[in-house]
Amino acid sequence: MEFARAFARLAADGLLVHVPVAAQALLRETDRETALHIMRRTARKVAPDLVFVQSPHGFPWTAEVVGALLGDIGSPPVVYWEGDAWGGRKQLNASSAAWLSHADHVFSVAIGEQAALLGRYARAAVRYVPNVLPSHLMDADGESVPEPGQATLDVALIGSCYVRFGILERVDGAGERHRLTRRLCSLPNCRVALYGHGWRGPAAQGPVAYNRQPAALRNARISVGWDHYRRYTGYFSDRLPISMYAGRVHVSSRPPEAAWLPDRDSGLHLVDSPAEAVDRVRELLLGDPRELHAAGLRAHRWVRDRLTDLHALQYMLGGELSALPTPPKDPWLAVSELTPRLQAAV
Repeated sequence: MEFARAFARLAADGLLVHVPVAAQALLRETDRETALHIMRRTARKVAPDLVFVQSPHGFPWTAEVVGALLGDIGSPPVVYWEGDAWGGRKQLNASSAAWLSHADHVFSVAIGEQAALLGRYARAAVRYVPNVLPSHLMDADGESVPEPGQATLDVALIGSCYVRFGILERVDGAGERHRLTRRLCSLPNCRVALYGHGWRGPAAQGPVAYNRQPAALRNARISVGWDHYRRYTGYFSDRLPISMYAGRVHVSSRPPEAAWLPDRDSGLHLVDSPAEAVDRVRELLLGDPRELHAAGLRAHRWVRDRLTDLHALQYMLGGELSALPTPPKDPWLAVSELTPRLQAAV
């Protein structure tokens, strides 16, 4: 479950009591009505001061059921987190719309077009919160970052291929990722690994387990990423913070309005086209291995200290739970200013 370790840490510090309810998991074990009964019973027993909702599209919610559930427990404030990008063939479903219509605070990992989409259903303004590093990856990892000289690969990319017949995009932006991988694989004497569904050829490694992603990336000298929905303001997937945490210099697509992210001195190289990404990779591979390692370590520390799910919870819940500490001003002050700044510019 997203944020589970972060909630556990806040609870261990005596800052809140967290009672998780996994609606989708209940649905795998029983029918919808029984699952709803279990959730209502739990909610009445807990009587929460706040309800935190995470991308609820895995359960068949309706606005009426959500309203009744909240009414049973005194209608506490609802904080809604949308951790996916939507649009094109990937449409927001009715369950998300149901919770959006009752949420008092709405946070999304993308704004701009995505905020307009969510705003059709939300009664609250949609605010930006970036994708972050999940704490459980740090817990399982031990934070050991080996030097790139121990790597058996030059470049690793995690992300599936959503292009059919080489030209048909199934997800917005999939074509650019596909072109990037073809160019990477054509670099002379460059050992490339592509992790995810849909890739073919010698570089294709198949999917990698989520908690194994840092280890997979550390087996390469450089990590590369290319996000879908690139035109969405502020959007990047969680692979960007995961890749930085892995402690390898990371080359990725540049998100709109993300100047708050660190620059190349901190191991993050944001570029505007697949061709530019390949040129940057070529340049980095010819550089000093010691500087590659030092920059990768700076990337690792920046994410660990500033961009985790704990920091995101402090940011999203702080308006309702004043006992929570505030996240670091760098970058969270700039994150907080992004939504009102863009709204003022409209």
